[in-house]
Amino acid sequence: MMSNLIYPTLDLFLYALKTSLNTTDAETQKNQAAFLAQLPSDTQFNEPDIETEYLEITHPTQINFISHNKTLEGYYYAVRLNDTYGLQFDCSINNQTETQPAKSFTILKTEIEEKLNKELAIIGKTWLLSGWLPENSSQNPEDIAKDCYYALFKGTYWQPEKGAFLDGKVFELWRSGNINQSREKVTNPSINHEHHVIIAIYPHRESAEKAAEFYKDWMGLFCYRSKISWAYCQSRLVKESLLNHYKKIEENRKITNQNNSRQEKQSITSSRKILNNIDNILQQYTIDLLNLSFQKQILEINLSNYKLRLAFIQEKAGQNNQLDFLEEFSDLANKKYLPQITKDIENMQLGLQLLKDTINATRSRIEVEKSERERNFQELVAVAGAGIATVSLVRETAKDCKDVFKQIPFFCNYPLSASLIVGIIVGFMVWWLRKRVRS
Repeated sequence: MMSNLIYPTLDLFLYALKTSLNTTDAETQKNQAAFLAQLPSDTQFNEPDIETEYLEITHPTQINFISHNKTLEGYYYAVRLNDTYGLQFDCSINNQTETQPAKSFTILKTEIEEKLNKELAIIGKTWLLSGWLPENSSQNPEDIAKDCYYALFKGTYWQPEKGAFLDGKVFELWRSGNINQSREKVTNPSINHEHHVIIAIYPHRESAEKAAEFYKDWMGLFCYRSKISWAYCQSRLVKESLLNHYKKIEENRKITNQNNSRQEKQSITSSRKILNNIDNILQQYTIDLLNLSFQKQILEINLSNYKLRLAFIQEKAGQNNQLDFLEEFSDLANKKYLPQITKDIENMQLGLQLLKDTINATRSRIEVEKSERERNFQELVAVAGAGIATVSLVRETAKDCKDVFKQIPFFCNYPLSASLIVGIIVGFMVWWLRKRVRS
């Protein structure tokens, strides 16, 4: 049997950061320009520089978009939620009396994606599918929702969370596409998003129209959700970076340890180079550790906001609604995401102390090597000085065959050689005596 709905509507809620950690004014302006590129070129944009939880930033607030397909209608709705831009694309079949097949959502999605600027670096997005059943319909709402889902996302599996909203049936499907992906994929804005879909099948037009009054509430809720997922995803990248820094320092430490075990003497320059490498890596490690704590704070703040907004929606919708399935995400964030980041911070702080100990040990080793080289140099100066003084004295005495040397023809005939021999002997005796004194 055909899965038919009246007035099938597809909404895309899309989110992008305006500012983030250490964002410069130029980068903020660039983010603003990228967001504005999603809207028609003649959009009247007004964004005062104020702190606000929810700000509509265009006039009019809903901007109709022009489609070459006259059977479609829709609009843009742009807001700023603190440091984040939110944009709603709404697209519907322009017919509120006749039923439409589930595959109509394919046309709606194509229309929306054609209007998207793929260069915008998003932090998350949510697809919301909705429509109402024809009068006296015997169709199973879940079967319709399943057909609508497969019309948009082929190759996926149907395993939804279920609930009720304004007498309609609601289905949620999501997976954390960012988690456990490669660093290259996660940092690519064009593919970096969580797969999150909500499908609402209403029993009649009145229910669907009342549901449309909740769009602003969904805008905020989905934003907090996106920022929670994004913060956790970023924390995984930061942790990976921290582990890489730690491995690099360990490699430098092993080099010095291997040289020591082989009793190889490194030059002061080589040792200082290793120390500088470790120092530079440690600076990046410290910055990443602070960033990890920052991501935890972002997650905590948005998790609190998510719970408050969901509670508000539940109260606004009334007692006959079942939106408990939306609490599963906050439970996941509270029971998995936050404890994981907290544990990572503790482990990485321990790693920071170990790295500092490594630096101190390396620095001490350099100082020991430096002191030993200076002492050896002093020994050389002392021995050479004694030898040179002896050579000078013996040479002058032997040259005139005076005193003790007049009885020894060798010293008289070969004063230079004789003085060198005596100088070497004296130098050796000085070195031996200094060695005995130190021991």
